[in-house]
Amino acid sequence: MDFMTTQGFFTKNNSVRNQRMFFAALSGFFTGTVVTLATSFINTWFFPDLPLYLNWSSVLVAWVMWAFLGGLLAGLSALSAEGWAGVFVSALSMAVAVLVINSIQGSESMMVSLVAFFGLLLPFFAMLFPLAALFYWLAKRSVEALSLSGWPRGRVFLVNALIVLVLGALPGWYVKMDQRAEQGVRIIHNILQGAPMEFKEDLSKTSGFLEHQGQSYALSQVDSSYSTVGVDVTVHYEDGYTIMCTVVLYPGQEPSVSPCKAQTP
Repeated sequence: MDFMTTQGFFTKNNSVRNQRMFFAALSGFFTGTVVTLATSFINTWFFPDLPLYLNWSSVLVAWVMWAFLGGLLAGLSALSAEGWAGVFVSALSMAVAVLVINSIQGSESMMVSLVAFFGLLLPFFAMLFPLAALFYWLAKRSVEALSLSGWPRGRVFLVNALIVLVLGALPGWYVKMDQRAEQGVRIIHNILQGAPMEFKEDLSKTSGFLEHQGQSYALSQVDSSYSTVGVDVTVHYEDGYTIMCTVVLYPGQEPSVSPCKAQTP
């Protein structure tokens, strides 16, 4: 093989690799975008009658993190033609990224974070390896589809898009409010709308509540940090004033609301 032939061979190989990495990164980018949309808006889609709170700056940050980081890490899966080396690097990078983000967001000490990091690195790598392999497979299908034309090519890209859509939507289903969370949010919403309830008087005693009656608000919820069967529901007003109430929902018993806590802007 002379120099010109060798040069053409490597140029062709690099071109195919770049195409694979491009399609893998594109799949990761759109998967991250769908993840952001699904996790941010799924409750507003399923419960349109509730004024649910959306923090747009958090949505933007989540999109930048999931879409761009997802695109970068998914692109690594297509580094090698055989797939396994790239998939290994991609899965390991995904595991490291997830654990680093969790440690930054957590409140544990540095030593606890390091122990958790190394203790969970292998399990997370094992869980994310199939995801990295899927991105490689999608990229390989896309590159092969470039040699086709018409409907056969379109069918490959359509199937790939559907896979990305389903893959990105799955985390959204995970964060959808369950029955207990929905009930807790509805209880606070009904109180604010003037429904006669026995614990409405407790809310009216909260500092600043009477001054905000009749103003528009939005509601958010998380699992309670005070009760294993409770929901912490926060009422967000436009001026930054918030009220957090814990709704306790024991199975087979009437719900109860703990004294609410207000926070001024």
